[in-house]
Amino acid sequence: MNLFGGPKKYRQKYRAVPRAPGDTSPPLEPMLADALRKAGMDPDKFKVEAFEDGEAAPPMAAMFPSGVRLEHTFAFDTVNGALSAIERIVDEDVAARISRQGAKWVVVFDGPTDPSIPAKNAHEQLAGRVSDLGGEDRGFSHLTMNVTNYETKKEG
Repeated sequence: MNLFGGPKKYRQKYRAVPRAPGDTSPPLEPMLADALRKAGMDPDKFKVEAFEDGEAAPPMAAMFPSGVRLEHTFAFDTVNGALSAIERIVDEDVAARISRQGAKWVVVFDGPTDPSIPAKNAHEQLAGRVSDLGGEDRGFSHLTMNVTNYETKKEG
């Protein structure tokens, strides 16, 4: 008898991934397609794949609150420039991740959007704060985060 969620086939987790060119897999279920449309994405560009054994869900829900966010990307020639930019920008609302791409250090800043400021202007403001560190501006993108919290009540 399994007390923790029933048989494994009912606990399978899935993720939306971009379709490769020429992909002929079936279209998404209407419920999933509607959810992607509401998030501003074209459901025809995605398919659903099961998580691989041992693969965990992205930890994003634990890092950011629900809502629309902006990601700002910059590339630096030195790790010092990248880390200085992180030190300058990161605060309680803005997170950063860093990776090495070829000879460059790429930093992506992730912060909440302000509906009163156009995204392009918000990006230009942030770029102005790191321009003296030699960062190459690689643009910005929108990210919509949906977080679902479950509350378990203890009896007794």
